[in-house]
Amino acid sequence: MISDTIGGRIRQARSEAGLSQRQLATRLAVTTKTLENWEEDRSEPRANKLVMMAGVLNIPSTWLLTGDAPKEMKRGFDFQETMGISQKLERAMAMQVALSSLLEEVSSDVSRLQNELDSELEMEA
Repeated sequence: MISDTIGGRIRQARSEAGLSQRQLATRLAVTTKTLENWEEDRSEPRANKLVMMAGVLNIPSTWLLTGDAPKEMKRGFDFQETMGISQKLERAMAMQVALSSLLEEVSSDVSRLQNELDSELEMEA
């Protein structure tokens, strides 16, 4: 079933791609609330986001706008590779957060040790 609205087509394409609202929003660099508003037809994406979304979902942007499917448009995409990349990206982002925390700890330890060394040197002088 093809939806009569841009929001419905966005929701349909996202669902067929096997993506959650959060996953698609992350790929488009928008908030989940923004994507929800698009899907509920409370607002519409700007042209650059519409083109980006069409690329992410591997569908023609004209279909998102009009609902008219070109004859060569294929349905039932295989998104396994995209999902694998998405999972890797999510793991990398989690690793970045963990690394950032570790770097803060190391920086704090280095500062503490430097202060201790400075204090010892002052006492010796």
